[in-house]
Amino acid sequence: MLRPALLLAAIAALSACAPGPAVENASSPAVTAAAYPKLVPLDAVLAAAPPAPASDPAATVEARAALLKARAEALRAAPQG
Repeated sequence: MLRPALLLAAIAALSACAPGPAVENASSPAVTAAAYPKLVPLDAVLAAAPPAPASDPAATVEARAALLKARAEALRAAPQG
């Protein structure tokens, strides 16, 4: 039990010595100088969301799944040849 724990500790210690990605100049000066986007009230965002479907889409998916499972079972039961 000690050996796997020691190996895991060694791997963790060695991975900490790896250099990280260079992120100092990752964005262009135009992005850095750009203004923050305007905040929009949540009510306006929710009003723009599409309405919920009239019927439950899960029922359609479950019916299709049942048909496909029945078809697969019929193919398994069919004679090979």
